[in-house]
Amino acid sequence: MQKNLTKLYRQTQMNAAGSGRQVEISILEMAAAKLRACVGEEEKIPYGSGIDEALRFNQKVWDVFCADWSDDNCQLEDSLRQNLLSIGLFVKKRTFTMLAQPTRSGVNTLIELNDNLTQGLKDGASNADAGPKA
Repeated sequence: MQKNLTKLYRQTQMNAAGSGRQVEISILEMAAAKLRACVGEEEKIPYGSGIDEALRFNQKVWDVFCADWSDDNCQLEDSLRQNLLSIGLFVKKRTFTMLAQPTRSGVNTLIELNDNLTQGLKDGASNADAGPKA
C-alpha cells in the first residue's frame, strides 16, 4: 500500500496541471478531511468511525513526505529538513498512540499539523507566484 501511495503521489506530481506543491497541498487536505470526518463531539473516538483508516492514510502521506525530505537530492535547506523530519517522527508516534486509543484532542493535533503544513505550502506558492521584487 505504501508503494502504491508513493507511486500515485509521484505520478500525480508529474501529471498535474498545477505545481507539485499543489499536489502536496491537495493530499494533505485530503488526509485532514479524512481525519475530520471521524472526529465527533466526544473526547473518545469510536473504532467504528473509520478512524483507523484515516489515521493510516495520514501516516502514509507523512511517510512519503519524510522519504522525500530524507533523500539526498532534497533541495530544502538542512535545518528545515531536520525540523520537518522531527515533525514527521512526532506524527508517527502520535498516530500509533491514536491507533491504540483515539481521542478527539489527539486527532485534532494531527489535523492541525496537516493544516499548518498546508498553509505553509500555500504561502510558499504565493510567494513563488509573486516572483522577485525589484
